[in-house]
Amino acid sequence: MHFLAIDLEACNMYVKGSVFSIGVVCADENFNILFKRDILINPKCKFVTKFRKPIEFSIDKESIKDMPTLLEQYESLSELFAGDNIILAHSANNDMYMLNAACKRADVPPFKFEFICTQTIYSAVYDVQNGIGLDAAAERLSLNFTHHKADDDAEMALFLLKNCCDYMQCDYNELEKKLGITRGSIDNYDMKPMKCKALEQLRNAHKLEYINSQKKLLKEIKKNNSVTMNVEAKYFDLIKSGIKKIELRLNDEKRQSLSIGNTLYLVKSNGNAEIIKTIITDMIYCNSFVEILEKVDRVQIGFRSDTELSYLEKIYELYSIEKEREYGVVAIQFEQAK
Repeated sequence: MHFLAIDLEACNMYVKGSVFSIGVVCADENFNILFKRDILINPKCKFVTKFRKPIEFSIDKESIKDMPTLLEQYESLSELFAGDNIILAHSANNDMYMLNAACKRADVPPFKFEFICTQTIYSAVYDVQNGIGLDAAAERLSLNFTHHKADDDAEMALFLLKNCCDYMQCDYNELEKKLGITRGSIDNYDMKPMKCKALEQLRNAHKLEYINSQKKLLKEIKKNNSVTMNVEAKYFDLIKSGIKKIELRLNDEKRQSLSIGNTLYLVKSNGNAEIIKTIITDMIYCNSFVEILEKVDRVQIGFRSDTELSYLEKIYELYSIEKEREYGVVAIQFEQAK
């Protein structure tokens, strides 16, 4: 039995299957690396690296223009994916989707094999609720590697699997049993994700815990007649993730009742009554939203790709200039209560 870690890099989000690099690392059952390769492919399309988060690839278009196409690499890839290998990838569904799309685009037969996902396994072993990227996992383990270099990404995925086996003090076959893993598969362009009973149980437990904590917060609000503020869903999620820490509001009667140190309950305005309990750490007062934008950290108010003009337009759709003149505005800074 060998482990075969893979990672695919695509160069154009607008072209499905625009794979230009397939990283492959093969190891024996004790995780000793037998070989490491970066298989370069001419994707026959433009490089577009301006994704939501711009990606800096270690390879550019010039370096692959004379490389073989997927059709020309197909036979050697088929040999790699055949045999008694446990094929693994990090966030494997994405790689399998890309591999299927690349085969369709190149008009070659689809590959057929089972696979496992190190993101799912790592999440089950270390109780990670929302998945974890290779870069974040490497940082947790104090490791250095070149992200988005396919062979390095594949090697890191292999190392994460070894780390999980070491942490659980077992080999992979035992780990598969302990975590209740059902391997994923691709066959005839159909992809079935890997399943992991241990992770499902953890997430169900966290979901129940979260529901109970939300019920507790609702009781607190009713019992203490506490101050609440509705927050648009996308901004609520930024608060939940710890990015957004400031709310801009009119300094009306409700806001005038608040002061530093008060508890403030933020409610997601989508009907699900999701609540975050916060403590007010600072309050900044200004005459207008234009003025207050110059005094706060724009990231902490949820200012992302917006221009200042478009951001202000959204604010003035909610609050009239007349109300702004009447009350002034306040920036409420807060931290999530523990």
